[in-house]
Amino acid sequence: MENAAVLREWFERVDSNRSGNITAVQLQGALSVGNLDFSLSIVQQMIRMYDFDGNGTMNFEEFVALNKFLLKVQNLFTVLERGRGYLNPDDVYESFDKNKKGMRQARGLYVD
Repeated sequence: MENAAVLREWFERVDSNRSGNITAVQLQGALSVGNLDFSLSIVQQMIRMYDFDGNGTMNFEEFVALNKFLLKVQNLFTVLERGRGYLNPDDVYESFDKNKKGMRQARGLYVD
């Protein structure tokens, strides 16, 4: 879903009342169509993370930012899960221990 036109079309379908914003319930339903089943409280947290204007809903620009984050998480999971379909704590730890010395640097914990 990286194409802006595809994202815009998807957003407009979810924004059923054409308000220019989508609610947590609308976002949850739309994500579940794509087999991303998150609880309502998790979806509400996602909106809070990217609700730059603070109105409690998500406009298109905020949605694009959330989509970018979700794609990064999905790509990171794919790299770390090694074909197993799950992560264990060692997978995550090793991803931050680039020099294999058993230490991590704080800057490695941030996602831009």
